[in-house]
Amino acid sequence: MNRLKQLISYCGLIGASIGVWVFLWSEGVLDGLEQEAMRWRYEVRGELSSTAQIIYVDLDADTVSYIGARPWDRQNFSVLVDALLGPGEAKVIGFDIIFSMFSGGSLLDYGRARKGDISFGQSIEYFTDQVVLAAAYTGTTSADAVLPLRRDQYVDPRENPFPEAPSFPILTEESGRLGLANVDEVLSQGSVPYWVVALVEVEGELFSRHLMDGKLRHLVDALNEPEVIVAGDSLKLVDKDGWSPYVLPHYTHQRLFSLGLEMFLAAHGLGNESVVYDGHELLIRRGDEVFRRIPLDAWGQSLEVNWFEGWKQSDLSEHVSIREVLERANALGQASEGGDTERVQAELMWFSRFKDKVIFVGPVDPQLKDIAPTPFNREPVPKVGLHANLYRTIQDEAYIVRPSDGGSVASIVLLTLLVSALTLWSGVGRVFTRISSMAVVLLYIAAVFYCFSNGNFVLPLVAPLGAALSAVLLVALLKLGSEEWQRRRMKTLFGAYVSPELVDEMVESGRDPELGGTEAEVTALFSDVEGFSAFSEQLPPNELVPLMNEYLSAMTDALQAEGGTLDKYIGDAIVMMFGMPLPIKDHAARSCAAALCMQERHAELRSQWVQSGQWPEVVEQMRTRIGINTGAAVIGNMGSRVRFNYTMMGDSVNLAARCESGAKSYGVYTLVTGATLRAALPHLPDLFYRTLDRIVVKGRTEPVEIFELWDRTVERGAALRCRELYENGLQLYFKGEWAVALEQFVAAEPHEPSSAFAPTTPSAVLAQRCREFIKSGGPDDWDGAYRMQTK
Repeated sequence: MNRLKQLISYCGLIGASIGVWVFLWSEGVLDGLEQEAMRWRYEVRGELSSTAQIIYVDLDADTVSYIGARPWDRQNFSVLVDALLGPGEAKVIGFDIIFSMFSGGSLLDYGRARKGDISFGQSIEYFTDQVVLAAAYTGTTSADAVLPLRRDQYVDPRENPFPEAPSFPILTEESGRLGLANVDEVLSQGSVPYWVVALVEVEGELFSRHLMDGKLRHLVDALNEPEVIVAGDSLKLVDKDGWSPYVLPHYTHQRLFSLGLEMFLAAHGLGNESVVYDGHELLIRRGDEVFRRIPLDAWGQSLEVNWFEGWKQSDLSEHVSIREVLERANALGQASEGGDTERVQAELMWFSRFKDKVIFVGPVDPQLKDIAPTPFNREPVPKVGLHANLYRTIQDEAYIVRPSDGGSVASIVLLTLLVSALTLWSGVGRVFTRISSMAVVLLYIAAVFYCFSNGNFVLPLVAPLGAALSAVLLVALLKLGSEEWQRRRMKTLFGAYVSPELVDEMVESGRDPELGGTEAEVTALFSDVEGFSAFSEQLPPNELVPLMNEYLSAMTDALQAEGGTLDKYIGDAIVMMFGMPLPIKDHAARSCAAALCMQERHAELRSQWVQSGQWPEVVEQMRTRIGINTGAAVIGNMGSRVRFNYTMMGDSVNLAARCESGAKSYGVYTLVTGATLRAALPHLPDLFYRTLDRIVVKGRTEPVEIFELWDRTVERGAALRCRELYENGLQLYFKGEWAVALEQFVAAEPHEPSSAFAPTTPSAVLAQRCREFIKSGGPDDWDGAYRMQTK
């Protein structure tokens, strides 16, 4: 698979991943997961401080045992309002309790209920703008009592139903404020109420009918067959005698705001007329200034709550039981009537805690079932906290901000592209790119939590991470498959020539090897077994073949361990190249290291053969000659139409072969040219070697410096003394001072490392050459280079 096809495949997978996750995000499939991620954001951020001063007055189990079970006598709530707004001097009270005409049930004592409603209504009328009563679309009182949401095509206020709400005499046309208690369950996407319905508009006669129904129920015993009639622009309550005690406008336009928002308006002395709705946000005006600007959802109806606190988890809000307020109010009344000034002052001191506070009254007893989890409470807690947190959101203008749809899609695309690009980029190694990819993902996650904690900004989390990670997974799988295919291809092409590690390195490089023939600098290595013909004649084939297989395997392993590529076997000879098919900068050094490793490994084999006692002496003394040269060569698949081989050719390759055969003439076993040594020393400065000679091989005209490499098996002290004497003699030899040079070579000969087993030594060869030159006078054109007469 070529690079372009790979790139197209990767881009296709990345694009598909982005497309799938954008689709899932746009269809709302991920909303539930994203809302769970919202909980994580809150848990990381923690609770917030607020300028809003709120007290919860709880309808708890203690209160229920005090005032009795449902239906509750609303006289108690009348006392509560009078106490909190009277001596308590609270700023506003909001009830998260629906005091509707439907909440009495079959056990209701209507006579007693009327008295309680009248008393409660009188208290509300007295503190008319300081009491907010809950209303809700419950869907339980009539078929029309469904929540009219704009996204459900409830766009005409004249077609919207009226919610379940208090009626006359608790609520009148002149006293009492209504606040919606409804949660937007679709946007909240789960059990935690994150969104509330901020606004519902109702036009027509529904509000007046609602009040008239309450009046009709309340006065049914006082009037003679009463009924509600339409008279022009009015609704009239008339009896059979023609008496009409109540007249209301037939047509009204009611705007119902969320309970927390209505509480905010009441606390700041503002009416509904101060709110301007432009379809996208609510503008609260105070005089000529815009006091608050409240963002709404895309449909222009719901508002996201910023949860400042959990339920009873911080000191941000105080909790007081309704029972305690009622008992304190009764005690205050009794003390006032009895003239107990000290007791009066004590009770007033207790009520002073409510001064200028915003009071939220709601059921907190789990038996009342008005409970739900919060971002800070996984177990359900009283939902009245929702409205208090909405109040804080508006008071402190801490609105949750979300990116536009385009911004969300951009975050999905950008994160996926960046992480995928880092995954694919292998210019500086896999470890770095993997760390970089992981770092980008972690940085994005950190940015998600940082933006929320420090700016209430909600970067999408699930879709971008899902798209990025799935794209990386798909790309990784394709890349893995591609690399495995490439590895098998390389193994098919080069498995017999190079080590598995080099195959992996070739795959890792991402570059196809040049198979059609290319010129490159390589290091060629030729090796041969000394005296192979002699001992091969002494061994039967069934012994010779296993022996050579053992030998060739050991030598090949040593060569391939340094990145060598097998060119061919020629009987006992091995031809290797370093630097192709995968370019290696230090190929000369690797070839030298491989040659030394071959000699050491062969020494181990000889020791094993001696210990086994099964081989003749000629095998136990077997040695390897190696010749190495570095230079330009032509490399590629060469051969006939029916059979070819990946090989090398060129003058530099021929010179390596001449070095191997020339080693025999000097009695050395690892011979390298100056080109190889100069290229290797920067990478292997500890090479142990000596200058051997300057020669012109048969078929060439230019002289070549040759050197002997010594492995770790030589006795270093003797070798150093030998090198000193030999190289001194060699310098004299190059100058044509053969007699003096002869003395140095003769002195060096006893120190030769190979004198014990080699048929000759370099010192002996050069000494004999000096004797011949002394006798003949030497070549007339002597330039220090000896011209070889054989290959």
